[in-house]
Amino acid sequence: MQATDDLIVLTYADYLRLRRELKEAGLDLCYMAQAGRPIRLDWSPDLFSDAKFRQELAARRPPDPCYRIVSVWLARKGNWLRPDEFTVTFHAVSPIHDAALEKYLAEHQVRSSAEATWEKLLKG
Repeated sequence: MQATDDLIVLTYADYLRLRRELKEAGLDLCYMAQAGRPIRLDWSPDLFSDAKFRQELAARRPPDPCYRIVSVWLARKGNWLRPDEFTVTFHAVSPIHDAALEKYLAEHQVRSSAEATWEKLLKG
C-alpha cells in the first residue's frame, strides 16, 4: 500500500461539491493543512494517478491520518520553461466528527476524482 492509497484526491470543483454535500449532512471540513510548496508537474488528465504526483503528495501529507481528503487546484500555468504548479490542501473534520465522516464517505462511496480535467482544477 502506498502512502497515498487512503487519500481521496479531488479536483477543486469536486472538493467544493463534496464540502457542500457534507455541510448538508451536518459535517464541516473545518481543518485544513495547505502544503507549503506547490507540486510542479506538467498537467495531464491522468495527473492524480501519475507516480510522480503521488510521490509529491505523500511528501507533503500531514502526519495526522485524519487529513484524508485532498483538494488540488492549478496555482500557476506552466510554459515550455517550467511545469504547471498545483496547490494541494489536506482537509479534515473535527476529531469528534471523524467517525461520522468515515461513515458518510463509505455510505456515499466517495472516491478520488476520476480525472483531473483542466476546468475542474481552476479556482474561482
